[in-house]
Amino acid sequence: MSLKKSEQSPVVDRSARLAGVAGTTDHFAARGALGAGFSPWMQTLIANGPLPLLLVGVWLIGMLLDHMKVDTYTFRIVMTIGFNIILAVSLQLINGFSGQFSLGHAGFMAVGAYLAAYPTIHYSEKFNNAGGPLWFYIALATVAAIVAGVMYGVFSLIRLSRKWHSTLPAILILLVFAWLLTDISLESRTLTGSPFLLWSRSFDGIYRLFTFLIETGMPAAAKMSAMIPAFARGPICFLILLIGAGCFAAATGFIVGLPALRLRGDYLAIATLGMAEIIRIIIQNAAPLGGALGLDRIPKYTDFIWLYGIAVVTTFVIWRIAYSPQGRAIVAVREDEVAASACGVSTTGRKVTAFVLGAFFGGVAGALFALHERSITPGFFNMTKSIEIVVMVTLGGLGSISGAILAAAVLTILPELLRDPPSLGVGGWVAVIVICAVIVGVQMWRGKKWLGPVLTVLIACAAWEIIRALAIWKGIRLADFRMIIYSLALILMMLLRPQGLLGGRELWPKRLGNSGRLPTPTEDRQNAEPTVMA
Repeated sequence: MSLKKSEQSPVVDRSARLAGVAGTTDHFAARGALGAGFSPWMQTLIANGPLPLLLVGVWLIGMLLDHMKVDTYTFRIVMTIGFNIILAVSLQLINGFSGQFSLGHAGFMAVGAYLAAYPTIHYSEKFNNAGGPLWFYIALATVAAIVAGVMYGVFSLIRLSRKWHSTLPAILILLVFAWLLTDISLESRTLTGSPFLLWSRSFDGIYRLFTFLIETGMPAAAKMSAMIPAFARGPICFLILLIGAGCFAAATGFIVGLPALRLRGDYLAIATLGMAEIIRIIIQNAAPLGGALGLDRIPKYTDFIWLYGIAVVTTFVIWRIAYSPQGRAIVAVREDEVAASACGVSTTGRKVTAFVLGAFFGGVAGALFALHERSITPGFFNMTKSIEIVVMVTLGGLGSISGAILAAAVLTILPELLRDPPSLGVGGWVAVIVICAVIVGVQMWRGKKWLGPVLTVLIACAAWEIIRALAIWKGIRLADFRMIIYSLALILMMLLRPQGLLGGRELWPKRLGNSGRLPTPTEDRQNAEPTVMA
């Protein structure tokens, strides 16, 4: 039995218009794509062609900066922009494309930072022993898998108690946690330890297992590292640290995201914020991780080329994911979860996928940060850092990768400019005119009005010069009101552009193709008569 188009369910009709979910096929990926007609491997090479070119550009800029001998203060700002770009772009996948509201990105950054710094200090031998960190991650993953398996079994048994009463699982979970806290409290007061303290004995057994694995495998890891050429040991060790830290941050995102992403809106924001604070407090009370004082004397390896190279890779990967069929499914869940589910999309699965990928790159950013700063403390990864990243994503425009990059740069530079507010001068006004010309060209190319954006830029620059002149005339130091001006500027930008700087648009084509746009999901089937099988 089939239904005519006019008799279709409104849910099915709307879901057919979601972002590429209904009938998402390779046809849409191939239609209009650059390199059509070539073999598959050649199409893949052409589609990913910009990545090596961008990496070469980053390398050339890094060499130029080394030759120019940039001062330490300016170079630190440039590096901070790089860290914030990775964090903002990775959070864009969670908050922008999947439509979730996460306030816990600093927690993933903390996991990556500490799980890169600790093995670097104890096992990397200043990046000369690539096998040491690798075996550390293998041992830690083995122990974590055993613990996760046991906990999964315990909670599965607790879940079975629903057969007798619906509230029984919640009561049993509370009793288990009460038992855990009591066990730990009694263990801390007992010098010898009691065999009846099951949780404490279990933790001791886990520690002994981890120590055994480390001591057993490190000699073999050292021999493996000795086989690597000397010039390649540093980069390989560094990449192992980045990938290992990112994977554990992704695992943390999976553990947190699987239950938390069943929540929505403010409830999800509170849950992720609580998760980030729990991670920070655990680190702050962990003696091996330095406690509240953190870790210091971390060997430094992150430089401009590595940082911005990883930033380019992060941006490219998120871009390819976001505008792929899988990415359109994630966007569909954001637009209408019920309709996407009616199309057969696993809504929870898509949200968890975005959460895990965002957490991975957040952990990589934390690892890069730790291997650049030489010392880290839990206080850096607090709620303020999470909110700062969310502001970058929101100000840039939800669903805009280039907007997140632009906002990360602006919000990093703006507070520093306000330390000693400069005049625009001749060079500044020339730059403003160039920016206005670019805006006019882009808006005319898109067939949209250009006067409003240009006037906004000119009025903002003129207002800055007037405020600065009045402050000099009255003898007021604007630097003393730096954070107030910064906050007012953010509020003003939100009022003038509530959709963000780019409002979901990109500064580059969403896809490498002749048209530079995503095909409308139903444009090739608009005359077809869809059917629903009874």
